[in-house]
Amino acid sequence: MRFEEIVITTDRLDFPALAAGDGPVVVCWHGFPDHPMTFAPLAQHLVTEGRRVVMPFLRGFHPSTADALTFSDGITLAADAAAVAESFGEPVDMIGHDIGAGMVGRVAAAWPDHLNRGVTLAVPPPAALAKVFQDPAQLQRSFYMFLFAVDGIAEAVLNTDRKLIDYLWATWSPRLKLDPAHRARIHELYGDEKYLDNVLKIYRANFDPSRFDPALVDRGGRTEAAASKPLLVLGGGEDGCVDARHFVDVHDGLAPGSKVEILPRAGHFMHLDQPDTVAKLVLDWLSR
Repeated sequence: MRFEEIVITTDRLDFPALAAGDGPVVVCWHGFPDHPMTFAPLAQHLVTEGRRVVMPFLRGFHPSTADALTFSDGITLAADAAAVAESFGEPVDMIGHDIGAGMVGRVAAAWPDHLNRGVTLAVPPPAALAKVFQDPAQLQRSFYMFLFAVDGIAEAVLNTDRKLIDYLWATWSPRLKLDPAHRARIHELYGDEKYLDNVLKIYRANFDPSRFDPALVDRGGRTEAAASKPLLVLGGGEDGCVDARHFVDVHDGLAPGSKVEILPRAGHFMHLDQPDTVAKLVLDWLSR
């Protein structure tokens, strides 16, 4: 399936995106270390079922926006997702993976009028994350987040080669045989120092409030609260990034009517691991 390159004009930023199909819009937000095209197998199913799939690049992850990540906190990225949704003139369906999952979860909490149906992949909702990081074993899995916070060391590791990127893909989705062309696409994206710097900005915002947009700080009380729109939350039973047991008690962070499901034998990149299974669950949810 061929994807066209489009630009989504919003009052926050013009977002480059890949798009295919016709019909009601589904916006798919990627994470790290990732690229919008990871959604391609899932998009194929959605397009076949009469949907238009739009896969934007996160702010700072495309040549035209590489210098636009002035503020890099999760609220800023969620506001981007809300603005993209608003540009379509009506609430849209959204799917988010990894960082993108946090964006969709925060839109569901703070900008629910822009969201029709929401799906998050591989990361629990924002309101449940505090419990996740109380687990020492999970802290060990999340070593990369703390590595990225160390100025100088993180740059040296990431700029030397792509070994860490390969390691994360291999350990997060241990059953996945990554297509060489897609691996090359990932290496090309994260082989650019500007994008690597933007990755570090996003992760450093977890520990540095100076990286928060002051104009959005007041939204924080809402974005980190329980979602006010139901979400489909999918976790991977063999995810090497976030242990599946951290999805068991996340309902306090979700609106009534939400659904949580763990996919056995699926890893972090479940939409590549098991695209048919994920597509069926997503399509069932979006058609409710």
